[in-house]
Amino acid sequence: MIISLDKLIRRETDKIDLNFSQKIDTINYCNNNYKLSSPINIKGKVSNTNKGLYLDVDVDFTLIDNCSRCLDEVEVPIVYSIQGFLVKEGFDEDEFEDDDAIIFDGQDIDFVDIIEQTLDFKIPASVLCKEDCKGLCQGCGANLNIEACSCNESANDEEIIDPRFAKLKDIFKND
Repeated sequence: MIISLDKLIRRETDKIDLNFSQKIDTINYCNNNYKLSSPINIKGKVSNTNKGLYLDVDVDFTLIDNCSRCLDEVEVPIVYSIQGFLVKEGFDEDEFEDDDAIIFDGQDIDFVDIIEQTLDFKIPASVLCKEDCKGLCQGCGANLNIEACSCNESANDEEIIDPRFAKLKDIFKND
């Protein structure tokens, strides 16, 4: 997903319109590789302004994450806009303090890198396969959405409870 900005840099054109879709297998964010179940769609433009090259695009794709309760795979649609100036490494931060600055190599923009840079707050912190997901049994690890728990609760209590706190379980027996 690399686009050459050569014509913009040489001022042969004022803007480059972008409208494309490309299938990518994975995307990396915060040391996690997410599988993508749809192509990455990009629509927008890169334009030449007095201040520099300005990127204004809409991005959408679907990634696969795990349910926070049962660990089943869930498709998560991601749709957001990227707006900011394209700058080289070591840019003057004071010049762009009111605008977002997106670092690129100076000739081409790699949209996979830009998407990985801009995914902050776009991926939900926790994903559920369904609102009423029952999750996994803490004792035997069974997926409670699919099967009943196979562990015996009283047997597990005796094994799990720290002997120093065993007397505490008798406090509420009279209620």
